[in-house]
This record gives sequence, C-alpha cells and structure tokens, in this order.
Amino acid sequence: MNIKSLSGNDDINKFRSKDEARALIPALLKQKYPAFTANSLATVYFNVNNPTSVEEYTVVAADYSAIGLSNEYVTGMSDVVDLLKNKFPQASKGDFVKLTYRTLASEIQYNLDPDDFDLIKEALGDTYPDPTSSAANYNNFERRESSDAYWNNDMILEALNVVLSDLYDDVEGQKYNVSYAIYDGSSGTESMTVLFDGNSYIAVGGMAYEITNDDNDYIGVELGDEYPGPAGNVAQYNSFDLRDNANNWSDSMIVEAVNAVLMNQFPDAENGAKFEVTYKTYSGAVNTVVQSYILTDGVYVIDNNASVSTIQTTQVYAFINGNWTQPLELETADYTTMGQRYPNFDDVDDVAYKLPIFLNNKFQYAEPGDYVAVAYKFYTSGSGTATRYSNFVFENGSFQYISDVMETSLQFGYDGAIWVPDNTIQYSFISADYSLAATGLLDTYPAQAGNLDNYGNFNRGGGSTSWDDDMMLAAINIVLDSIDPNAEVGQKYIVSYVIYSGGYSVESVSVIKTEDGSWAYKN
Repeated sequence: MNIKSLSGNDDINKFRSKDEARALIPALLKQKYPAFTANSLATVYFNVNNPTSVEEYTVVAADYSAIGLSNEYVTGMSDVVDLLKNKFPQASKGDFVKLTYRTLASEIQYNLDPDDFDLIKEALGDTYPDPTSSAANYNNFERRESSDAYWNNDMILEALNVVLSDLYDDVEGQKYNVSYAIYDGSSGTESMTVLFDGNSYIAVGGMAYEITNDDNDYIGVELGDEYPGPAGNVAQYNSFDLRDNANNWSDSMIVEAVNAVLMNQFPDAENGAKFEVTYKTYSGAVNTVVQSYILTDGVYVIDNNASVSTIQTTQVYAFINGNWTQPLELETADYTTMGQRYPNFDDVDDVAYKLPIFLNNKFQYAEPGDYVAVAYKFYTSGSGTATRYSNFVFENGSFQYISDVMETSLQFGYDGAIWVPDNTIQYSFISADYSLAATGLLDTYPAQAGNLDNYGNFNRGGGSTSWDDDMMLAAINIVLDSIDPNAEVGQKYIVSYVIYSGGYSVESVSVIKTEDGSWAYKN
C-alpha cells in the first residue's frame, strides 16, 4: 500500500525530522487502517524538514600541488578558492563544503596582566617560590641575576606555558608574541614569540611586526624615486602588487621595502636581531604573508632558518553567484534584531519568515538572482544547538527562502500489533566515495575506473568507459563496506550517485546486505 502525504503537501505541514516521522506515523497508521493484518506493508510519503547538507573534505598534499602551490598550506582566500574550484569543478549554485586545510598562522599578540601573574604564582609557586611571589606582588619578572627572585628565559617560558594553556586551545602551529613587564633596576618591557608544537609552547623566531598603512606611506616616499609605480601603488592600496604589470613588486624589491621599514622603526637594533614581519600582497585577491627577517651585517635578510608557522583550520564555504565564498554568519545581535529570545532559531518557519526581512535590510541594493548563503544557530530538543546553512535568492523585489522541506518516504511493516519502521537508509555518494570506488576497481575495470577518477561520476551512456549494472554493484559494495562495515544481514540502503548519460543526472538503486557479507540489488 502506498499512502501519499500523510503530513500534507506544503512547507507548514511537515515533520521536523525522519526520526519524528518514524515515532509518530505508526500510531497514525494504526488509527487510520485498523483492519490491516500481520505482514502488511505500507510505504508512506510525507514532507520532512531537510537541513541543507554540507559536504566535508580534508585537503591532501596532492591538492596543494594541483593548484601550483610549492608548500602544503594556503596564504589567502584566493588559494582556498583555487582548491575548491579544482576539487569541486561541477559545483552547483547553493552547494556547501566544509573544508579542512592548512594555512599560515596569524601571530596572536598578548600582554600579561596582573591576573596572569597571580596564575603563574599559583601554578609554579612550589617550584619557584621567591620569583613567583615577586611576580605576583609587582606584576613583572625580576631580571637581575643577583636577585633571589630572578627569572631566566627558560623560567619565563614555563610561565608563558601556564598562561597560554589557560587562555587558548593549544592549537598546533599557532604562534603568540607575548609581552610582559620586567624589572632590571628600572621598569621595562620584553616580549617572547612562542609556538605550540603539539605538546608545549616553545620559543621561536623574533619580534612580531606588522607593516601598517603608515609604513606603506613611508615605503612610497623612500622608494618612490627608484620604483615610482610600485611605491605609489603600495602607498595607495597598502599591499604589494604581485601581478605582471607596471606596479609589480619582485621578491628583492619587497626585501628592500621591509628593510626601509625596520631600519626606520628599530634604528638601534643590533646584529642578529630577528623579526617576524607580516604584510599584504595582491595577486587578484589580498593575501597575508608572514616572513622571517634577521639583521646581518647591517642589512635585513630573509631568515631561511626560521620555520613557517601553519595551523589546520576548518571553514564552511558556499558556491553562490558563480564563486566560492564564506556564508554570512549571524552574530548574537542579529538574533536580537529579529526578535529572537535566544541567539538561535528553533523553528524553520521563523527562519523562512525572519531571515528574508533581515537580508532585505542588510542588502538593500541586491539584484534579481543574487544568492546569499547564511550560517545560523538552530536549536533542536534532544540534540541541542548546532550550525545550519540555508540559501536565499533575491526575486520579485525581496529575498526568498529556498525551502529545506522535501518529500520523502518510509516503509512500515505491520507485525499484527504495531507498525514498525523499515530499516532502509538513504545514502548519496560524496566526492570521496567516487575516488574510493575508482581506486578499488582500477585493476578490475581500468577504463571505467580511470574515467570515474577523472570526472567524479559514473559514465552510464555507453562506450568503453561505461559502467554496467554489475560494475555499479561492485562500486556500491566498496563504498558501503567503507561507511558501514558492521552492517547486519538484511540492512537495506537506497544509494544515489551522479551519472553521465548525455547529461548529468542522479541515479538511485536499492541494495540489501546478504548472508555472504556482500551487498546485492533489492527488487
């Protein structure tokens, strides 16, 4: 028996989730169809809230080299966009990808405060009773070696480990430039650059320095006669133009510019002084560069012995308006503006009604067809608060919510007393599944697997690279064994994947786990 749209056929009449449907539909079936006998089956179609899915991908070494990077990290948004374009060439408008990759770590600046010195005394008081008492009392490190309260560099590093581990999440590769008060007969300030190596904070590099807009103006004046075009450009736009044009900055010219700035800012620096210099470049998009410099024989040169600091980061990106970009993420004040009691939503209808009004006010000059991808917090009873993503399109003079409601179905069986949900799981291939199937079947079906690896979909249109039903089943076996290796006999899946047969489309098949441990087509 097929039962159509138990919950109605519009966005208002829907279940919040399939779990809610599984819990509520059996009682409804018992009430509406009391005459059914044991072993009866019913396929029920209904509307369900279906939050936009986000595909997850972790960048591997080959991905960096594929976009022309010599290092296994990105330096700016343009590199991230290149990674996404290369990995998801068939992305559709409104797609979301949760990308994990390595990037240059922006150095975090921090100044020790009185509470930090109290924390240091609490943590290290037994080891260094006099130094920690002095530090907590005077809010500085005693640097006179003749004093019982003397702090050497190794002791200070221990203290910084205490403070930073209390403040931050110990992210491997993250650098911090920590400033602190000292006393060496007179009051002063020192700083230490440290990096978390996975176990502890270690001292690295030199003093952090970020080239400011004023510095760029200074470069424009100092190098204006020698490089009039580039110097004027950096003074105007506050970034070194790396494009092949009249304003191009070569590597050696940038070194000259950094020398001019450091010599101006630190005229008394001694030979061997080290700096971690941050500046902006432009090559179609603005990127941040962190470069280590050391003063050698009166000239600053790139310190090739200094290690580049990178961290692993994860960010969701959306493909809208023809390019990859970060979704608009709502802030706490935005929920208040929309009349929400808490900084989240708990009803899809509020998302559909309030967010378009919010976007109309925020983007008053939107044009027809413009998309906005939005990240927002959503509370679900029993699951708590999580981030969801939705798309909105500007049509007929205002933003319209692109509904996350979809029609789906579940099969129920009647055992003579109650209706029991069927165990079928619906699964759609992700990018990694196509690669997994191609690798697993390369020796068995080299032409087909090679084509799959190249294009990320199954050719079902004929020819030497076409996949027949037996080959498809072999690919499905590889993927399901990977994602559900402990599936019990009788477990059913509806598997969907992208095919090419004169055009792109999605094909779905039903399979079941058999007693011999393999997956077979289910009729």
